[in-house]
Amino acid sequence: MEREKKYHLFFSLTPILYLVISILFFRYIWTVPYPHPLALCLAGSLSYLQRFHHKFVFLHSAFRKNLHSVFPAMEILFLVGLLIASWAYSGVLLTMMQIGTILIEPKLFLPSVAIVSAIASMVSGSSWTTAGTLGVALMGVSKIWGFSDVMSAGAIVSGCYFGDKLSPLSDTTNLASSLTHVPIWTHIRHMLKTTCMSFLLAVLCFYLLNLFVWDPSRDTVFPSEIGLSQLLQNRIVYWKLIPVLLVFGSSLFHLPVRVSFLLGIGSAFLFPIIESGVSFEMFRSLVLGYKSQTGNLTWDQFLSGGGIVSILPTEILILSAVWFGAVVEGYGYLNEILMQIKRWVKNQYDILLSTMGVSFLLNLMTADQYLSLVIPARAFRTLAVEKQIPEKDISRALEDSGTITSPLIPWNSCGAFMASSLGVSVLSYLPFVFFNLIHVFLSVSILMYKKIKLKSS
Repeated sequence: MEREKKYHLFFSLTPILYLVISILFFRYIWTVPYPHPLALCLAGSLSYLQRFHHKFVFLHSAFRKNLHSVFPAMEILFLVGLLIASWAYSGVLLTMMQIGTILIEPKLFLPSVAIVSAIASMVSGSSWTTAGTLGVALMGVSKIWGFSDVMSAGAIVSGCYFGDKLSPLSDTTNLASSLTHVPIWTHIRHMLKTTCMSFLLAVLCFYLLNLFVWDPSRDTVFPSEIGLSQLLQNRIVYWKLIPVLLVFGSSLFHLPVRVSFLLGIGSAFLFPIIESGVSFEMFRSLVLGYKSQTGNLTWDQFLSGGGIVSILPTEILILSAVWFGAVVEGYGYLNEILMQIKRWVKNQYDILLSTMGVSFLLNLMTADQYLSLVIPARAFRTLAVEKQIPEKDISRALEDSGTITSPLIPWNSCGAFMASSLGVSVLSYLPFVFFNLIHVFLSVSILMYKKIKLKSS
C-alpha cells in the first residue's frame, strides 16, 4: 500500500471549504435537504483528488470504519421511528401530553422542559432515549400551550445533553473516562463546576425567554380548539405509561438502548391488541407512520408521527456524511490537519484547546460523536503526558466539545437524530440550545484566560 502523501494545510481544508460553500448555497439560495450539499461537496473533493492519483482502497477502508462506527446510531434511529409510531398508535403519547399539561405551568414552560429533560436523561443515561420518547411528548405539549417549536426543541436538547454528560450510565461519559483512564466518578465530579454553571445560566435564559414569549392573558389552550381542550381533559389512562416506565426503567439495569426501545414498542402494542386484536393498520403505522384521522387538523398534527419512512431521509443524510468523512480521512486530509495542529501546540492549554477543536472538527466531518472522542484522545495522548496535563482535564475537554457540539451539526448522527425526533431542523433550534452554546463558550473562555495568564506570568 502506498504511503500517504503530505499536503499543505490549505489543501487539506478544501473539503471543509466545499462543505461550507455548499451548505450556504443550498440553505439560502436553493432550499433542499442536507444530503445534496454533502453530495456536491463529496463530488468536488473526489474530482479534485483525481490529479493526485489516490488509490480507492484508502477511501474504501475509511468508509468501512466510519460506517461501522455510525451503524449502531442508525439502528437506534430506525427503532425510534418504530417507537414513536407505536406510542402514537396506542395512545401513549396522548397520555404523556395529558400529564404534561397538568404538571407543567405555561409561565415556566421552557425552563421546566429543560429541567425535566435533564433529569430523564440523567436517569436513562441517554440523550437519544429522552429525546425520542419524552421529548416527542413535550413537543406536543409546547404546541398545546402555543410555544414556538424551535424554542421548545432547544430546551429539550439542552436538558438532554446536560443529563447525558453527567450520567454514569451514559455511553459517551464512560467512553471519555475510559479513553483517558480516569475513574468515571472522578470524571463526572471534574465536569460539575463548568457544566452546572452552564446549565444554570441556560435555565435562566429559558426563564427570561419564557417571560418574553408567554402572554398570561391568553387562554391556556388554543381558544378555537375547544375539542382539543376536551380531549386533554379526558380521563388519564395511567396504565398506558407502562411502556415509558419500561424504557426508562430498563436503563437502570444497564440494558442496551435497543433493548429498551424494543420493550417500549412491544408493550405499547399490547394495549390495542388487547382492546381490538391485531390489525393491518398497526403494521402500516410502523412502516408509513401513524396517521391520526379524528377529522380535527390540530388533533391529527399532535397525535400522528413515527414510522420507518419518516426516518429514511435522516439515514440517507448520515450515510452521505459517512462518505464525506471517508474522503477526508481516507485520503489523508485529516492526518495533515492533525499534524499541523500538533506543530502549533506549545503549552498545556494549547493541547486542551486543540483537543476541543479537533473534537468539533471530527463531529463536522465524520458525522459520529464517538470518533470525535476516540481520535483526539489518541492523537494528543503523548503530548498530554509530555506536558504533564492531568488526565481528567483531557477527559473533560473531550466531553466539552465532542459530546456537546454533536447535536449542533445537521448531518452528524446526533443532530440528525434530534431533528428527526423533535421535528425541528438543527439550524432552526440551534440559536436556542442555550446550554450547549454557553458551555462551549465558557469552556473555551476559561482555557483562553488561563493561557493568557500563563503567558503574562
